[in-house]
Amino acid sequence: MKVLIIHFRSAPAKDWKPASPTGDKKESDSAGTDGVSLEMKKRRAVLEEMGHEVAICSAYEWAEYPLAALEFDSDETRMMMRNLFDTMSDFPGEEELKNAFKQGADALKDGLGKAIRDFTPDALFVHNVLCLPIHPAATVAFTEILRETGIPCTAIHHDILSEGAYKFKPTCEFASSLLETYFPPTMPNLSHWTINSRNKKALAEKGVTAETIHDTMDFNDQLDAGTRTGLRKELRAKYGIQPHEVVLFVGARIVPNKQTEVAAQLTAILHDSHRDFVDQLLYNDMKFTRKARIILLLAGRPEAAFLDYKQTLFDLFNRLKINWIYAGDDVRPLRSEDEGHYALYPDMYTMADFVLYPTGWEGFGNQLLESFAAGLPAAVFEYPVFKEDIAPRGARVVSLGDLSRESPDGLIEVPVLVLQRAALEIIELLTSRELYREMTENNLEVGKQYFGFDVLRKHLQDSLEWSTSVAG
Repeated sequence: MKVLIIHFRSAPAKDWKPASPTGDKKESDSAGTDGVSLEMKKRRAVLEEMGHEVAICSAYEWAEYPLAALEFDSDETRMMMRNLFDTMSDFPGEEELKNAFKQGADALKDGLGKAIRDFTPDALFVHNVLCLPIHPAATVAFTEILRETGIPCTAIHHDILSEGAYKFKPTCEFASSLLETYFPPTMPNLSHWTINSRNKKALAEKGVTAETIHDTMDFNDQLDAGTRTGLRKELRAKYGIQPHEVVLFVGARIVPNKQTEVAAQLTAILHDSHRDFVDQLLYNDMKFTRKARIILLLAGRPEAAFLDYKQTLFDLFNRLKINWIYAGDDVRPLRSEDEGHYALYPDMYTMADFVLYPTGWEGFGNQLLESFAAGLPAAVFEYPVFKEDIAPRGARVVSLGDLSRESPDGLIEVPVLVLQRAALEIIELLTSRELYREMTENNLEVGKQYFGFDVLRKHLQDSLEWSTSVAG
């Protein structure tokens, strides 16, 4: 079968080469490294392994069918979002807003329609376009195409409108009607999947039947020992990190819901506990000396809309006087050592000794699965989906609790006693080869059983069989 996958963003194929040194990727965003793009890349790999022909349509030139107007982080889309869900400041009234919106949707419909006509897919996979109003003109355009063509489409909803992380307040009746009608739409040729069980329940309350496919990883495709050791040495040298120093790793994007400030608070406590490490052998037989550092390393990229948050974080790190390194500028979807660029996973994880995952809200938790696959223990703020869909499978982590409060500067704080307890557990793990191995091996097995490619392959097979039945 021919399958077209559609999303605002995407990751490049392994053999992609930019037309220019920088291609079309903005240095200030997470292009190709965000969770949805990574999940699309995995789906493509498995579909092609199953013998299907796959193409991508996204805003980026590395897609087979690039459509720049799909980018949600553009001036035009931000302006439309502001007038729909904040303040109608750029239009005299609702009718003018509606007309401008229609023009944008019609242009997107033309672009999407051309991609579909050119590729002639038997089935469509769409990610997030039909469930979250961050680019509603694209949602309307794609919905109209589905209704007119009847092409079978599997919609994977990584995030949905009712989630606590997203608030949309309509400025007018037109904006309200968009939210009520299109997120998500329903039709016979559209099947719905969510990446967590709570969103499946939330959609059911809206009368939308959905199945669940969690994020997945190819847990059997890991770096060999020699490559891993080489990358660890190379990257640690690049950032001035000694072999016996401890690296606490944050791979999540730098956006507020990831609560990276909590990682800094925990690092500060571990920094104060430095003496508890001195002269001890670490899990890897390295001796932690008096001069060795405990380093917080950030490898996630920011989003253009949250660059102020990034600076606020960096200011906090300096106030806390922790050792920290930002490596996100060197992260790309694909490794290019000649240019000094590396993939987030698995490359950047090779530097790490421990992963910190303090996110307050996740649709699932791609970076948590990456820590399992990389053989690293993790400290986790127990966000709802972790408690409901991951922990019950037997995953073992250092808990950062599930309670937090907002400080006067707008950052999130976790109770100090919780962080102190977590710090003690981290020290115990880092200084015990046996405890470290038990936790990481347990999580690798949990990952293989519940979040591996066998699960993804079954989902894809079910979706394509449904598509065949719809097409008749």
